[in-house]
Amino acid sequence: MTGTGPYAAGRGDVRPVADAAGLPGAGWDGLLGAEDFFQTSRWLAVQERNSGTTMDFLMRHRDGGPVAGLVAAWADDSVPWLLARPDAMLSRALEDGGTPEAQAVLREVAGGDPAALLPSLVCGGRHLGRTRALAGPHAEPGDVEALVERAEQLARERDAASVCFPHVDVRDAALVDLLHARGYRSHLSAHYAWLPIPPGGWDEFLARMSKHRRRRVRLERRALAEAKVEVHLEPLTKALAPRLGELDCNLLRKYGNPASPEHSAGLLSWISEVMGDDAMVSVARQNGSIIGFGMVLRSRARGEEQWFGHRAGFDYEAQGKLPLYYDVLYYRVLEAAAREGVSVLHAGIGSIEAKLARGCLASEEHAFLLQLDRTGSGATASVPRPVTAATTAGAGSPARGTDAPPRTSDRETTTR
Repeated sequence: MTGTGPYAAGRGDVRPVADAAGLPGAGWDGLLGAEDFFQTSRWLAVQERNSGTTMDFLMRHRDGGPVAGLVAAWADDSVPWLLARPDAMLSRALEDGGTPEAQAVLREVAGGDPAALLPSLVCGGRHLGRTRALAGPHAEPGDVEALVERAEQLARERDAASVCFPHVDVRDAALVDLLHARGYRSHLSAHYAWLPIPPGGWDEFLARMSKHRRRRVRLERRALAEAKVEVHLEPLTKALAPRLGELDCNLLRKYGNPASPEHSAGLLSWISEVMGDDAMVSVARQNGSIIGFGMVLRSRARGEEQWFGHRAGFDYEAQGKLPLYYDVLYYRVLEAAAREGVSVLHAGIGSIEAKLARGCLASEEHAFLLQLDRTGSGATASVPRPVTAATTAGAGSPARGTDAPPRTSDRETTTR
């Protein structure tokens, strides 16, 4: 169930869309850029089913049509997607004393206790990387401001303690300036990495590496060949879901995260159904048996195609010391991306030093937080708790990270 109101009148023409199924008809996808895959109507349908919480979809209309959009998710202490939950992000930022910015947020926004940030309305999507409002070709700065103002109003109606934009890229100067002007405080939340695909493909990519790293990559590939491991990019299908679900679960459990093969397989099957040929997997097989995989999601918008790494899993017993990780999640994907004319491979957050060493670019992301006054609370809009497959299974959000994810129960670090 999504958050459908009641909605009081807000600034300008901001309208709710009842659920993700209604987004295509409302013109949502016309607002997307190539980097906005995780805010496509199809992917939001995946998140809506698996989020275990209320989601809201707000659209700004002007001159008779939609010009901007904002997705939001309700976060309390029951939601497991810790990498976009404001209390968990602040707690991580405060480890080992934290930066002055994180200390200021703790003092001035959270009142000394990160838990005081909950419940929170998390805006711009709970995916990891490039939190933003959607701005179509005809959007103006005031359109995004109208959406942010309406989200803040909605948060107050529901008696939230805070509003959070979890991963705002520092290069998004317009949104950064807007949030600062509205009184938000911020702290570093992550570093986001992406790899521009070189025109010369794999050969050019390898040539750009240092001599030492080129030699290391060649040795890694030789080791895989000698072990009779083959890696290919192929469509994600329901037939693959049971085995990939086992490997997906392996990675989670390796780092102490809750998981079940059945839930992982069910989610992967659902993704294949919703995303069609825009969901691919880089699969490693040894003697016909699948021993590792990484998911790749295809984004096409405004005449450009970009790919996003997402989820991974390995058979650690079969893998042993074989250098599977980067061959599955980077090298084979890069080769295929170059052949298909893809412009960018998004590597997401986590393991930033390793990604930079392999040619990625990176930028800082900051969590922006606004404290709301709850002293006169009396919410006018209830927050329904949906009963979904994710809720009943106790599962995390539909995403995950590197082979060395943070020590949380979240599943959203991409291949990242």
